[in-house]
This record gives sequence, structure tokens and C-alpha cells, in this order.
Amino acid sequence: MKIYATIGHWKDDKNIRSIVLTQNTKKDFMRDCYGNEFVPYVVMTEAMLDKIFNECEDGMDVYEQVKKMTTNYRVWNIVTDYIKQAGYLITDKVAEIKNSEKA
Repeated sequence: MKIYATIGHWKDDKNIRSIVLTQNTKKDFMRDCYGNEFVPYVVMTEAMLDKIFNECEDGMDVYEQVKKMTTNYRVWNIVTDYIKQAGYLITDKVAEIKNSEKA
């Protein structure tokens, strides 16, 4: 199982949220999101999460990575701000999943 994360919002709620889950493929992860009426702005693999949280040194680096993940320019600033301000929610959940897999 691979770890995937998404940033978006629920269909009837415009508050930005993140979801971190394990799934076999990105396609299966997306199907789960859409089935639960979650509107994803970006979907990140574990490799992309590592790149964003370990290699990006400032806000512009994060912004450039977000631009590569989605062509929807309207959400670039929203996703970048979420990662900078609440990215710890994603990294904490990833760490929790990894620890539970080891147990």
C-alpha cells in the first residue's frame, strides 16, 4: 500500500482540508475521494510529499511544486498557503500511518 495525500474541500463545504490515506493506486485513491464527495485540488504521492516537506526551502519553492501538480491556477495560492501553514497535519498523519504499518 502506498500513502497518498490530497488538499481540497468537501462538496458542500468550502473550508480547505487535507486527507491522507493508504491505497493501492492513485486512481483508487481518487475514486475514494470522489465517492465521498471530496473535491481534490492536488493529489500528492509519498515521493512528492518528501520533496515538498524536505527539499523546498521557502514559499516560492513550494509554489513552484504546486504549479507542477495542478493546472488550476486559481488554487495555486490556496494550496501553497495550506502547505505552509498546516502542512504539519499532513506530515503528522503520514508519520502515524508509517508507525502503524511497522507495528
